Amino acid sequence: MKISPNFSIREFTRSQTALRKGIDNTLGQEELINLVYLVASCIQPIRDAHGPVVINSGFRCLELNRAIGSSDSSAHVKAQAADIEAPSISNYELAKWASENLDFDQLILEFPGSDPRDGWNHISYKNDGSNRKQVLTAMREEGKVVYKEGLISEWH
Repeated sequence: MKISPNFSIREFTRSQTALRKGIDNTLGQEELINLVYLVASCIQPIRDAHGPVVINSGFRCLELNRAIGSSDSSAHVKAQAADIEAPSISNYELAKWASENLDFDQLILEFPGSDPRDGWNHISYKNDGSNRKQVLTAMREEGKVVYKEGLISEWH
C-alpha cells in the first residue's frame, strides 16, 4: 500500500530480523497515522529534493525493537522515526539539508566516519506539534556510544 508518491508501507516495516525470528511487524492504526505524517513531513520532502531514499529501518514493533537491542522508548516503536540514506548526497550533507529545511523532532547523524557514505540519518516526527528540532551526532568514544549536539563529521 502506497503512503506517498514514492513510498509504501512495506519499505517501513520490512525487517530481516523480524523474518528470521518470526516476529509480526505489522502496523496498528495509530502507528499507520504516525508513519503517514513522518513520510509526508520528512521522508517524501527528502525524496523530492535529493532523489531515491533508502529506508534502513522504519517501524519496529516492541518485540522487534527489543530483539535488536534498542530502547523501549525508541520513536521507531511508534512509527515516528526512520533511519535513512540518500545515495545522491553524503549523510552529513543530507543531515545539514534536513536540519535547515524540515520540521522534525529529532535528527541524528549516526556514526559518521572518514567516508561520506559512513553511517546514516535517524529522523523522527511527532504529529502533535511537539517537535523539538533537536540535532545530534552519534559517535563512538572509548567503545561507548555518545550523542553530541549539532552535526559533526570526521571528513567534513
